[in-house]
Amino acid sequence: MSEDNLKGPNGEDVLSSVRHDAAVASTNRFYEDHAVEYFSWTFGAQTQFVLDRFLSHLPAKASILDAGCGSGRDLKFFLSRGHCALGIDASTALVQMAAQHSGAPCEVARIESISYEDRFDGIWACASLLHLPRDAFRPALRCLNRALKRGGTLFMAVQEGQGEAILPDGRLYVYYSEDDIRRSLDVAGLAVNELWMSRNSAEAMHQPVWINVIATAR
Repeated sequence: MSEDNLKGPNGEDVLSSVRHDAAVASTNRFYEDHAVEYFSWTFGAQTQFVLDRFLSHLPAKASILDAGCGSGRDLKFFLSRGHCALGIDASTALVQMAAQHSGAPCEVARIESISYEDRFDGIWACASLLHLPRDAFRPALRCLNRALKRGGTLFMAVQEGQGEAILPDGRLYVYYSEDDIRRSLDVAGLAVNELWMSRNSAEAMHQPVWINVIATAR
């Protein structure tokens, strides 16, 4: 299969090269324009199994950064378990909604631009890094590593596949293989503890495959 005919996990046409500035802008615009709908789609989603798996690596009353906090669903869960959580998101509209509905402090920030150092016991990056242009992925991982305390824990989830795509709704998706993820984490100074594949529903074989990782800051 040639690069020009790659398919994403849902069969969409994949672009091997995209205009990243325009793709980032259209992704941002989607979340600003559809914040209310996105909140309704995601706030009630059941993610407790993965959240508990992540939290099992953290101390009591941990400091957690939700990197790409979206609706604030997971921030609310962290607070309910007695942790101290901060949310960041590139969408101003979602940051406002996440803060209101979770009760956690939230800031407008892009993951690849954060400057925290040695601050968090854990970082939760669930389905957020996949919207970064590929050339921003490893720098973003380095930023997250710097933000973690030594021995701190990162959870991340991206979609398995090849290439990059701009979906009909305007969002940029960048796909990765397990080897891509392992190499990128190693270069960024993070050691993989757990890696597993999943789908949103075991019955829906057409759904994308997610690469889930729990890694430790070295």
